[in-house]
Amino acid sequence: MKRTALAALAGAAIFASCSPTEYEVSRDINIEAPPEVVYEQVVNHKNRNAWSPWERMDPNMTKSYEGPEAGVGAIYKWSGNDSVGTGTLEITEVKEYEMIKSNLTFTSPWESTSEIIWNFEEVDEGTKATWKVKGELPGYLFWMGQDDMEEAMGPDFKRGLESLKQVAESKKPEQKLSAQLVDVSSTPYYYIRNEVTFEDMNSEFFSERYGAIAGYLAADMQNVNGPAFAVYHKWDEEAKMTDLEVAMPCKSSKSGNDRIKKGQTYAGKAMRCTFKGPYENTGEVHEFLHARIEGSDMDFAGSPWEVYLVGSEQTEDPNEYVTEIYYPVKPKSAS
Repeated sequence: MKRTALAALAGAAIFASCSPTEYEVSRDINIEAPPEVVYEQVVNHKNRNAWSPWERMDPNMTKSYEGPEAGVGAIYKWSGNDSVGTGTLEITEVKEYEMIKSNLTFTSPWESTSEIIWNFEEVDEGTKATWKVKGELPGYLFWMGQDDMEEAMGPDFKRGLESLKQVAESKKPEQKLSAQLVDVSSTPYYYIRNEVTFEDMNSEFFSERYGAIAGYLAADMQNVNGPAFAVYHKWDEEAKMTDLEVAMPCKSSKSGNDRIKKGQTYAGKAMRCTFKGPYENTGEVHEFLHARIEGSDMDFAGSPWEVYLVGSEQTEDPNEYVTEIYYPVKPKSAS
């Protein structure tokens, strides 16, 4: 009995004398999404459910969140089975869209602390995301080293980064709309005006009319001095119809005919917003400009128009379409 006790004491002394083992594990991946999109998936703990490999290891684990929603001071706590353990992750430092540092503390299956570092580097194809952990293994785990931690954590980091890539690449970056007050000059243009239902206002509707205008101008198409556009004189949500002109700017001596008319574009002040994305999403830009004008010292001064800078003729991806939207304005004090 005495010999057993002495052996236990000797073993405890040996364990206590072992120095902690430092380790560092890092993995990276290229993600076809801007850094701000990738960053947002990591800086908010509640987004971990979508990509963290450990969230799937115990669907019954308990989770809690403390502090701010995201950024420095945001705390994530969990308690689960032996695969995920019990611990706390607290964000301690951030550099927006570039870096996130966190303290990771485990209380089970053993006690340990480490530092988690994320770096987001903008590259040609999007973002290079690097996930790194630096820590120390307690002395009583003296048999474990750098190679063991690489083997234990490397595959999980790889799976997590691959999931993060899928999530980030599926996200549409939130477009920040802005408006500029600009001066626009007048130019001659040719147009076809119709009242049409929303249902019938499709790509074929526009293509046929632009084709008709181009056919009418023929040799004078070389004098087209800007991209195609459309002027919206009326937009009726209740009746689901609009009154619009499908138009093309061109310096030509032709006077028009029964269907194709000639006019002069608006000249004066206008509020302009540039939007990148599918045509069906431009409604949010019109709402934005309406709110912007109504909250300013300007008033509406005519029919708005859309200029199609990049469309189906330049790209097959509607997310790459670029549309400028203009609203004629005047000072509210003007009659």
